[in-house]
Formats: sequence, structure tokens, C-alpha cells
Amino acid sequence: MWRSYDAAQRISEADPSVTLPSETLKDRGGYAQLLWGIKPRIVAGLRGEFSSGDPASFDSEVRRDRTRFSPNFTWYPTEFSKFRMQYNFDDRKGIGTDHSLWFQFEFLLGAHAAHKF
Repeated sequence: MWRSYDAAQRISEADPSVTLPSETLKDRGGYAQLLWGIKPRIVAGLRGEFSSGDPASFDSEVRRDRTRFSPNFTWYPTEFSKFRMQYNFDDRKGIGTDHSLWFQFEFLLGAHAAHKF
């Protein structure tokens, strides 16, 4: 993925007495994901992500290179619902690392076409 964003002149959040000039922010990144169906309705996965911002920008501290690795486990109890657990390891260059654990529950309500699951 690639993005070029024209940011307008703005007041700095860190120091309101400073006005930041307009600039064009250029970002890039990508991800890859591998899923493995262990059994019907049980899936394990691993996703890797990378993103990078333009080091010449005024917000370069928060726009540095970063990577994330996310193993996850999903269980589909029915064709209308799923439970997912995901761990994230974030490595943000110059800022540090973070660890997080996410839980997701998803369900569908209402009429829909019949299908095989």
C-alpha cells in the first residue's frame, strides 16, 4: 500500500505556539497473512505487517518504521458466529515495543440466503 497525503498548515498539538507548515506525507506499508484450517470451523493464523512514514515529515517521531506480528485463533461455533483471540507484538522503531491481546465475538442476526457452511 502507498499513500500520498497533502497536510495543511496546522498548529502543533505539543506546543500551541508553534505553527507547522503544510507538507506532503508519503507512507507505505504492506502485510501478509497465512491461515490454516485445523479442523472444520477452527482456523489458526499468522499475520505480519510493516509500515513506514516519510522521515522528513514534522511528525517523524510517530511515523517511524514499525512492524507487527499477530498470531490468532478463530472458532466458528455456528455459521452465524465466530470467536477470535489474537496477540499482537508491535515493534515501533525509536518508540519501543507493545504487547496486546484482543478478543472478538461476531454474530449475524436476521434473514439471509441459505448456504453451505
